[in-house]
Amino acid sequence: MVSSVSLALSVALAAQPASPAPAPEGPAPAPATDSAASLTVPAPASARPPEPRWRGTGLLATAGVFGGIGLGANLGRVIVASRLCRGATYDPESQDYSAINDCAFGGAALGILAPIGLLSNTAAFAFAAGGSSMRGRWDAHRTAFAGERQQRAGLQIGLGAGLLTAGIITYLGVRIGSFADVLGFATCNDRHPVIDMTGGELGDDGNIPGFTQCMGRRMSGYLAGIGIGQTMSVVGVGLLTHGAVYNRNLKLMHYITRNQLRLQPTLSFNYAGLTLSGRF
Repeated sequence: MVSSVSLALSVALAAQPASPAPAPEGPAPAPATDSAASLTVPAPASARPPEPRWRGTGLLATAGVFGGIGLGANLGRVIVASRLCRGATYDPESQDYSAINDCAFGGAALGILAPIGLLSNTAAFAFAAGGSSMRGRWDAHRTAFAGERQQRAGLQIGLGAGLLTAGIITYLGVRIGSFADVLGFATCNDRHPVIDMTGGELGDDGNIPGFTQCMGRRMSGYLAGIGIGQTMSVVGVGLLTHGAVYNRNLKLMHYITRNQLRLQPTLSFNYAGLTLSGRF
């Protein structure tokens, strides 16, 4: 009976956790480490950002379609303006203007093509910016994690910024100049007077052929400048956006790949474990 009680008591005492040793007086000793046991591993694949779902191909294709429509509309405006009322003459005896129908049809064509060109290029500008942003993010991921060749983002940013700035300046400058010149009417009326701006009557309609030819040249030049400015702006914003987004995301993803995790043993009088640390 006594032996059974002693055995049960021994088992119970053995099952209890050992009481911790009293902490020594004074400052706690520094944890013992073993530099040789340090383990450095690269960031796991799960820490990498997933490949972007969208490449921007659809938006870029849409920008190309709208840009083509806008370019075609602007080119059509230049052609129509250069031929507007080209054969117009005035017969004093019959008091009849020739080619009046051609002038009317040309004016109507210009009125239709103008909003088509403006709206198409505006849409192309927006789609080019959005599509290039998506494409830049996707290209950066492919460069960082798929081993693709690094693109010259700085060249894209510089060229895009230059084209965008030149396009905006060209567009605004030509717009302001054309409004001030009334699409060439003020200049051509000074050179070949057909209307007395003071309210009087000129009484000389022999200037009409020269006036119409002058108007065709001036108007087509203004419209060509407007179209060039719009096209440069669309191409410029696409290059600038792609280069900037690509450069920013590539730096971020390179930072992620250089990030490292460290597993380091930590030992002390009353503790043993592993410390997980990283370089951020």
